[in-house]
Amino acid sequence: MSDMLERLLNVEKTAAGLVSEAEATAGDRTGQARAETQKTAAALLKEATLAAEEAVSAERTRAAAERERKNAEYRASLARTPADTANFRRAALAFMQKGSA
Repeated sequence: MSDMLERLLNVEKTAAGLVSEAEATAGDRTGQARAETQKTAAALLKEATLAAEEAVSAERTRAAAERERKNAEYRASLARTPADTANFRRAALAFMQKGSA
């Protein structure tokens, strides 16, 4: 009977050792999987960041070109507008006379 109990205790010790070993292996695998996932996520984030930077740079270039085009059109429009120097002189004289009164 004690021989049987001893065998059962040995089986229980072996099972406990196997469970501990399995838990350690599972912990290692979980850690490796977590590290791989973080590495993949970091690579994806870096790729997305680079793509976003390129998109922002392209948009800035486009906006700068559009701004230059609009400014050139506005300057040309102003250059085509005839100068009304008579009205300007009258307004300037009226302003100066107001200030001296």
